[in-house]
Amino acid sequence: MACDIVLMNKDKEIEDFARKLGFTKVFFKEDIKSLKILQTENYSEKRKVIERKQIKILLNPHLLSVKDSLHYRRSGLDHILCNVMHKNNVAMAFTLNSLNNYIEIGRLMQNILLCRKYKVKVLFFSFAENVYGLKSKSDIESLLQVLGMTPGESKNALEFNSFIN
Repeated sequence: MACDIVLMNKDKEIEDFARKLGFTKVFFKEDIKSLKILQTENYSEKRKVIERKQIKILLNPHLLSVKDSLHYRRSGLDHILCNVMHKNNVAMAFTLNSLNNYIEIGRLMQNILLCRKYKVKVLFFSFAENVYGLKSKSDIESLLQVLGMTPGESKNALEFNSFIN
């Protein structure tokens, strides 16, 4: 049961179009608050809300305003956060609209490897702002496989309905 989150107002036509693209459920802008999603650049805030189990999904940790070091990437995620996320059953989520340049793509690939190593559940949303931003389920799965996921992991990244409930 593939699901997606879009940044649009609830509309029956969009739900029908998403079904044609392979998604069984679409969450809209109004539903985001009930999903317990957090996106922040502050490392200490991320760690605090994950340790206290205040969120279910950490969104786009790779979007940082700091530049990468010459010797390593600052991807917003490390082994400590991954261990705590696995222990507290918090998922990592990435969005399609956050992949704007090669730096963000490299950080995302590093975060996917860390999540695979520490067995953190990875989710993927389109966060489409209009109908033209929606992509088919198979296209997103192919993108995730190119970024470093296995076919099974890419399929599970779109099936988060049971994780949220």
